[in-house]
Amino acid sequence: MCGILGWIGDYGQDDRFRFEAALDLIAYRGPDDKGVHAETRALLGHRRLSILDLSPAGHQPMIEPASGAILVFNGEIYNHIELRIELEALGHCFLGQSDTEVLLHALTEWGEKVLPRLNGMWAFAFWSPFTKKWLLARDRFGVKPLYYRKDRKGFAFASEPKALLALFPEHRSIEESTLLDFLGNNLLYARDKSFYRGIYLHPPAHFSLFTPSSGELNFERYWDYPKEISWKLTEENAVTEFSSLFTDSVRLRLRSDVPVGVTLSGGLDSTGILTAATGLSSSSLTCFTSTYKEKTQSEYRWAKHACKTANAALIPVDAPEENWLDTLRDIAWHMDAPGYSPAVYPLWLLMKRARTEKIPVLLEGQGADEALAGYPQYAVLDLLSYIKGQSGSPRQLSAIVSRLTGLKNTFTLRWALTWMLRELSPTLLEWHRRRVGFQSLLFRDIDIPKHITEIRQSSDMVQDRLQMDHAVAILPGLLHYGDIISMAHGIESRNPFLDYRLVEWMFKLPPQLRFNYGETKWVLRHYLRYNNQATIGNRQMKKGYPTPIAQWLVGKHGSEITSILTDKKSPLFELCDLKKVKRLIKKTQMGSLTAEHHLYKLLSTQLWIQKCIEAQAN
Repeated sequence: MCGILGWIGDYGQDDRFRFEAALDLIAYRGPDDKGVHAETRALLGHRRLSILDLSPAGHQPMIEPASGAILVFNGEIYNHIELRIELEALGHCFLGQSDTEVLLHALTEWGEKVLPRLNGMWAFAFWSPFTKKWLLARDRFGVKPLYYRKDRKGFAFASEPKALLALFPEHRSIEESTLLDFLGNNLLYARDKSFYRGIYLHPPAHFSLFTPSSGELNFERYWDYPKEISWKLTEENAVTEFSSLFTDSVRLRLRSDVPVGVTLSGGLDSTGILTAATGLSSSSLTCFTSTYKEKTQSEYRWAKHACKTANAALIPVDAPEENWLDTLRDIAWHMDAPGYSPAVYPLWLLMKRARTEKIPVLLEGQGADEALAGYPQYAVLDLLSYIKGQSGSPRQLSAIVSRLTGLKNTFTLRWALTWMLRELSPTLLEWHRRRVGFQSLLFRDIDIPKHITEIRQSSDMVQDRLQMDHAVAILPGLLHYGDIISMAHGIESRNPFLDYRLVEWMFKLPPQLRFNYGETKWVLRHYLRYNNQATIGNRQMKKGYPTPIAQWLVGKHGSEITSILTDKKSPLFELCDLKKVKRLIKKTQMGSLTAEHHLYKLLSTQLWIQKCIEAQAN
């Protein structure tokens, strides 16, 4: 897990100095080592976080002596041991034990054809002296970021936009289409554009080939979601197959030459990971969970129960209101973007504490909800799909009522009915978005991008929504802040639910097993019950990492936040109506909770503009 930077093109001696300074801007991503490689028309930089093979044999940029091939790599290849054995049988010799060296040899042997065989997370650039091309690639789900820019000055790429901005400051201006997507549609990184004009995001599940001689950059997809459903899968087989795949995913992600811990919310996903890891680890694991003085927001009692059952150590990490706003400023600079989730604040403190405890690898539960249908809207879509297929006979009506009441096993009936109203009336939802939602604050109407709504058009509404949320609408934003917050503290975050074998299996799961017995995530709940975590497996609703955002927006920092939100000089108010924003603030101060999400988005946007656009440009 590291930070990478590359510039392919003509550069001068002053540019070399600026390149090293730009690389140092992301030193926190790799505090253990630094490497720069210079050629006639290429500069490559790497900051290393040592996780596998802590020796100098893992130093990057890494060059293959026999061919002269070069690699800069950020991520982990979890199945590197298996690939290494295969490569050794083909005659490859290795100097160390790192996954980077395995990837380098695999690319020299198989080129881009090795990508579907890699199990892990990655963003890398590889120079082949045979093809005279640069191969860049990003993992299937975009866990590891990779930004790029290209013009007459050449082609450049980096793990974070700030490194590119240090080299090419002309990009330090707002990409309006990306900001409007975020504000109006709540979409974060749904397209290939970053929040900076002219800086792009390399798409996940794709590789690209850059030819220096012609300046051409071409993309190709190497992986996609499965289209078929395993209709014949039985309950018994589903439980067995899930347990096998999930356990092996955790096993691979425990491979490390440094201590590994778990972020624990006390919900299904993180407890599932803890359960699997406990069965595989010879020593007791350390878990971290967030706590608040506002007891209603805390998940501590659930996390404590999960750890007690698993015989794991638990470290509660307090998230106080006092430091909230200053920490958000730091987060805004690291994220190089606004964000819609206040969960970044407790996660920041949790990662900081893990680094203090000298546990630089943490297993996390991202990706389960968007594949196993964990959110209430999926259950409602499933119910509506069931209703749509009925003819209205009394017996069938009874079955519908039974299904609706069955949702109470995982959600309150109020939640279910609210989401049902949203899904039954797209027109009403659109009216709400334009008259009450964030779009009501904008000077113009914003449509949802066509490429998002047409990701899939199958007869399975739930499957379509799952793929949209997993690939575009929800998970990319969560993975973005997960990477940024963890790497800000030199922590490697690993996601067992994003093992591609497990994802493919979950997306093949037949509808009757998604919400079995009226429960969401039935197969994961069954896994927990079978492995002595029945209390967690039977939980009705998981909070995750909530924050007392409504109270804090009008609390101790209320006047300062109001000042930030109503800064007339901000370019934000070329898009938003300042008068409506002021009314929204007043409404929140009077006790309404309906505006908290909108106000947080405005606050994070303003902090990003102040820290990354205005302050850095001066």
